[in-house]
Formats: sequence, C-alpha cells, structure tokens
Amino acid sequence: MEDQFFFQLQTQTFYGIGISKNIGTFLREKNFNKLVILVDEGVVNKSNYFEEIQNVIRHNANILETIILRGTEEPDYDYLDEIAQIIRKIEKVDVIIGIGGGSCLDITKAVAVLKTNPGKGIDYRGFDKVRFPGIPTVAIPTTAGTGSEVTINAVFTDKKEMRKLGINGKYMNATYAFLDAEWTISCPYNVAISSGMDALTHALESFMCKKSNELTKVFSKNAFKLLYGALPSLVDDPENKIERQKLLLGSFLAGIALFNSGSGIAGALSYPIGVYFKVPHGIAGGIFLKSVLEYNVERGYFGYDELYDVIESGDNIRSSREKSFLFINKLDYLFKKLKVPEYLDQWGITKQNVHDLAKLMQPLQAAFDQNPIPFSATTDALNLLKKHVR
Repeated sequence: MEDQFFFQLQTQTFYGIGISKNIGTFLREKNFNKLVILVDEGVVNKSNYFEEIQNVIRHNANILETIILRGTEEPDYDYLDEIAQIIRKIEKVDVIIGIGGGSCLDITKAVAVLKTNPGKGIDYRGFDKVRFPGIPTVAIPTTAGTGSEVTINAVFTDKKEMRKLGINGKYMNATYAFLDAEWTISCPYNVAISSGMDALTHALESFMCKKSNELTKVFSKNAFKLLYGALPSLVDDPENKIERQKLLLGSFLAGIALFNSGSGIAGALSYPIGVYFKVPHGIAGGIFLKSVLEYNVERGYFGYDELYDVIESGDNIRSSREKSFLFINKLDYLFKKLKVPEYLDQWGITKQNVHDLAKLMQPLQAAFDQNPIPFSATTDALNLLKKHVR
C-alpha cells in the first residue's frame, strides 16, 4: 500500500430510487436545452421506464437525436467512430445523455470528447491523449457492474490487433451520473450476474492491488459490503429495488476505488478471452476471482481478513490466515448461489487450446504485477487457466 498517493473524483452524482424523474429540473437548472440521447437497444425494448423518462426530458429540453446502440457485443473502435460521426454532424449539442450498460456509457463518454477533438477514436487509445474537454455528459447506468458512470476509462476493442485498450484518463469521466434502481429491474438475469461479478472483481482487486491506499480501501471495503450483501437478492428477490439500489452504489464505489488504485489478475485475464472467445467481461472476472484469491492466500497474503471482518464482525479469535481462507469459502458459497460458471468450455475453451490462450496473457504482465503476490504471465497464468478448462 502506497504512503503517497493521488486521488480524484469528478462526477457529480444524483442517487436514489426514482431519482431519474428529476432530470427535467436538472436540465433546466443547468441550461441544457439541446441534447442527444444514446440508449441501449435492450433498454428501449424491455424498459417502460425509458419511455417515461424520455417524456420528462422531452417536456424540458429539445431532443436533437435519439441513437439506439446495439447491445449484442462490447464496442470496438470502428463502432465508436460510426456513432461519433453522427454526433459530429449535429450542431450545438449542450449535453449527451447515455442510458444503458457499461458499453453504452463508455461510448457516451468517448463520443463526447470526439465531438471536440479531431480524428478517430483509436488515435486516443491509451492514457491522457485527449487534448480538449468534451461536451458535458450524463451517465445513467441500467446495470450495476462496470462503474463506467464514475471511472475515467472507456474500453474498446481494436479489431486489427485483437485486443482491448480503451481511451483513458483526462476528460474521460462522465460529468453527471444518475444512480436509479428503477432502470435495473428490467435487466436480464445473466446480464445482472455478469455485471455483479464485474463490480465484485473491481472491489476485491482494487482492495488488494499494490497501488491501493488508505482512501481507496475505504471505497473498496464499503463496495464489497454492499455487493456481498445485495447480490443474493438477484436470486431470492429480483424485484427488490432497495437491494438493486445497494448494488448500484456498490458498483459505483468499486469503480471509484478501481481507477484510483488499479486492478489485478482476474480483471486482466478477462480481456483476451473476451476478445477471442466472447466470454462476457464480468463472468470472466468472476470465473477467475476465487482462484486468484486461493493463489494469494496459499502463498502468504492474508489481507482478506479485513474483508472477512466486514462479513463476520466481532470474530476476534481466528488468525488473519484462518480468516482469509474462510473468506474464500464465503465467496465460493456466493458464487454457487448465483450460478457463476466455473469452467470455460461453454465458450469453446478447452484443454486443446489453453496453451494458445496462455500466450495471449504475456502482454498482461504489468497488470499481473499489481497483485500482492508475484504472478507470472507465462507459467502462473497457464496453471490458472488449466484450473478452468476440462
């Protein structure tokens, strides 16, 4: 954990069940009269709430364009440029409102800066390459997972190089965010689970990574507490808006911790298998997360005792080592309840191609180096992958 650190948080956030109904007042107060809406196609097709909120917006501002984004796969730079070209042709846009999952919000943030910066999206791939601030954005997540509404990242796939590396850093935060559980009720179960695993991975890896600090750990631990407590409701009580609101807050806090500290092994592994085998990002992280924890604890990292204490407060008898192993058991129980897959074969990853897949992990060593225990992109990554193929 670092003795010196930098921390940032720029997104102004409105929180509460039904808070989106106040968006008309918000638009008037900010003098946002001409706007563009980007919305996931799944939200348009499945959420009656979208029509209600769109009417609220329409009565308080001029909707210049509503662009329905594809929701079938994670975005690539070509698709980003396609949307940016539409936005660039629209004159005098005051604000862009993104309503959808993490991919939709990533596109929203990225087209906002492409509106004010020349060139293609891939020209800004990497960190802090955006020169000028984008136009204001409002991020409204309809899933509780990526934390895109608060992070300074927007992830896209480079189809030529077949790897994910987004537009990150300066000017890549959403200006405003509305966290409203009403949007998440229509989210399909498999998407809700994938999103939840994404948020949980963010919380745990930002907690244990080498760049964590006293401030990011506050966000990580509180994110974990909310997520661990509310995720079972996706099975037991999926219409429970109070629990859904907790998931949104947990995802939000985990996103803050993540971009101010860093990620780890499970998150990094999820990128190449997502690009090549279309494994959903959150599910991929969830598949590897327990194995990463086992790897660390078996080699002497017992920092998970703090997270065990979040679940079982008042246990002053057990050692840090015992608590860390018990923490893994509790996580395993949660994953089984949520039916998180353990193996990768349903996406076509088998013993026959695991060695080829392991080669794709070698460029990820910098991310693996964030782990509190040394982890090799060659031998350790291969051994970890072997645990999840059959």
